[in-house]
Formats: sequence, C-alpha cells, structure tokens
Amino acid sequence: MTPIIQLGIGLAIALFGLGIVFDRRLKMKRLAMLATTGAETPPSLYPRINAAACICSGNCVAVCPEKEVLVMISGRPKLVQPAACVGHADCLRSCPTHAIELVLGSPERGVEVPTTDGRFQTTVPGLYVAGEVTGIGLIHNALGQGRQAAKFSLDSKPGPGTFDTDIVIVGAGPAGLGAALEARHRRARYRLFEKSTLGGAIRSYPRQKIVMTAPLDLPGFGKRKLHRTSKEALVEMFEQVVRDAELEVIEHAPVLAIRRLATGFEVETGRGTVTTPRVVLAIGRRGAPRKLGVPGDDLAHVAYDLADPEQHAQESIVVVGGGDSAVEAALALAKAHAKVTLVHRGSDFGRTKPENRRAIEAARAKGDLTVELRAQITRVTPLHVELRDSKTIIASRVICALGAELPTAWLRGLGIELRELRGEPLVRAS
Repeated sequence: MTPIIQLGIGLAIALFGLGIVFDRRLKMKRLAMLATTGAETPPSLYPRINAAACICSGNCVAVCPEKEVLVMISGRPKLVQPAACVGHADCLRSCPTHAIELVLGSPERGVEVPTTDGRFQTTVPGLYVAGEVTGIGLIHNALGQGRQAAKFSLDSKPGPGTFDTDIVIVGAGPAGLGAALEARHRRARYRLFEKSTLGGAIRSYPRQKIVMTAPLDLPGFGKRKLHRTSKEALVEMFEQVVRDAELEVIEHAPVLAIRRLATGFEVETGRGTVTTPRVVLAIGRRGAPRKLGVPGDDLAHVAYDLADPEQHAQESIVVVGGGDSAVEAALALAKAHAKVTLVHRGSDFGRTKPENRRAIEAARAKGDLTVELRAQITRVTPLHVELRDSKTIIASRVICALGAELPTAWLRGLGIELRELRGEPLVRAS
C-alpha cells in the first residue's frame, strides 16, 4: 500500500470520526435546548427525577426503550421529551436510589382519572377499571391491568341474588382481552362486549402502523414475545388467541346503560341486557374524538381516524394535529401518493417521538408533503379548508388527529369519582 493511499485512508477515518463527534454535539445541543424550553405534558405517565436523591448513574437513560426521553446533560439525567414516554417504567426499576417516580399531569395541565383502590375497584363497589382509562398507557400494561382487575373482582364475594353472568367486561381491546382470558382461566361465566370489533381502538390505527409493546403474558398461554410489531400482526395475534381460547367476543354491542341493582348491575347493550355482580370497564381514554370545533367539521369528508391510507391515493388531504397520530397519518398518506398538507397550530412537532419527528422533517424536505405550522383552521367546506390567515387549502378529505376526550360525564353518571392529577404519582407509595 503506497503512502498516498495510507494517507487517504487515514484522512477518511479522521473525517468519519469528526462527523460522528459533530453529529453527537448537534444532538446534545438540541436535547439541551429541549430540556431548557420544556415540552407539552402528555396525558399519560412520564418520569420525574428527584434531583436530591439522584446519584447520576445514568441507568435510567440507558434502559429507556424510546431513547431521548431521558438524556444525560452535563453529567445529570434530564427529562427532555415527556410525551415520548410510553410507560415501560424501566427507568423507575433501574434506579438504584429510587429517585424516579412516574407521574401524571403538571401544575399547568391536570389529567383526570377514576379514583380507585389498590385493586382497580372504583368508588362504586363492584365496578372496576383497567387499561388506558386509568392513565397508564402501553398495550402490555393494559392487558396486565385487565387480568388483575378481573382477578380482584372475581376474588370478591358477590351479594345475594341470581345473575346471568359472573362478570361483564366492557371493551375488547388489550385490557378487555386480558380480563376475559383471566375469567376463562378461572372458569367464570363472562360476557365481553365491544362496540366495534376485537382490538378496539387498535383497529383504527393506520395500516402497518408500528406498535411497540413488551412481551404479553396471556393467562393459559404464557408469554408472547413482541417488540416493534405492526398493527396487523398484533390484531392477528389477538384473533388467534381468541380462537385458541374459544373466547366469545360480542362485537358491535355498544353499552347503552349500566344500572345499579340492589346487589349488582344491569348492563344494557345494543345486543341485549344482562345482570352481573361485577363490571370491568376496559374502555380506554378515547371516548369521543376531539372535534375541530369550526363550521363544517360535521361534513361527510371530515374523518377522525385513518384505517387504510392506500384508499386515498392521489387525493388532496388535509391532516390536522401535531402529535404522533397526526404525523403518522400524514406520512402514511404521503407514502400512498396522496397530496398531503399537515396543519398544526404549534410551532414544531416537539411532542412527537424522535423517529416521527425525523421522518416528517425528511418528508417535508423532499417535498413529499406540505406542513403548515402556527396554523389554525377556521372553516371547512366541501372543497377546501380555510385558515385563520385567510389562506385556503384544497381538500377532498380532512383527517382530524386531535386526540379524544375522556368520557368523564359518562363515568360520573355511573357514580364513579374522578380525581385530577397535576404532576402527582398515579399510586402513591404507602
């Protein structure tokens, strides 16, 4: 090898190393800025660090599966993107000094959750909650909570009387599926009602959406190892489990009313009425989708979910929102060759996952889609949407990804007390 070739190789290696250092410094500068400016409080759990107890081991940063939620800045772990937390709680378990707790809400933004005891029972005896409605996200958490809620409820002794079934489970998402599997495992009589189809809200995710989940522990089936799994693969696994367990899922059966009896409940659904001493609500936090709240938001071409982006190829579509759901919908539609404009009233996509933020910026730079920041829709017509600055955007379809409201009125109507958390642990240590 000639000296010139050796010199060239050496220079290439040096430049490569400098590039890595430069990229790392840019990343740390960006993350340090996020730590300074703060980020929007998510509606689910996120970590809070007790600086006085922290010994700066860095374990919490190393184990976080999402990355860039907690980062080391100037030798100390800092929370930079709470909205990217998905509630694995690996950071909490890894901390040698118990300096981390998982909290909900903030002083500026409260989050309401049902008041429960340590066994998932609400303030209405015999009425239990599980899954996302409790404030804890993540599929494997919801499934585990469903199992526990069913276990605790079935362990309780029912009052006197004759009932059609031992337990009613409302919602056939992960939490409802976990509850039904537990009931079947215990040979209890159960009814599992779902207002749509098995999988619940997961069914409304865009095609091929990646669902990150830890291993699922299924009663009677053991653990199923999953990591970065598509929506379709997860639903297929649920369907297989239902077949193998011979579970009965009563689909297209919205719960119309839950009436308290002397020693139990009467549950009225679109597919009939049953009596039971116990009810597990596994309904999630989605409730009703948050509407645009402008003239025209009830037009036929305004939708609040996106099941199959491929159906909208070549259409002119406006996606509204600034969270992960909005970004993922916009990217999926652009990939399907729709003409997409993403409208967000914020100045950036700081509350999305890092990978989604990078993807939307790359798609924007390539011209795959258009992004309108600091923009607010004032009116929707059959042909376009109008923005506050008088700008109009042609749209044959409008996809609103604005989140959903917790069905607080319905929960309170059942007699369940709610509590508002403002940066407090969901469950305090005793």
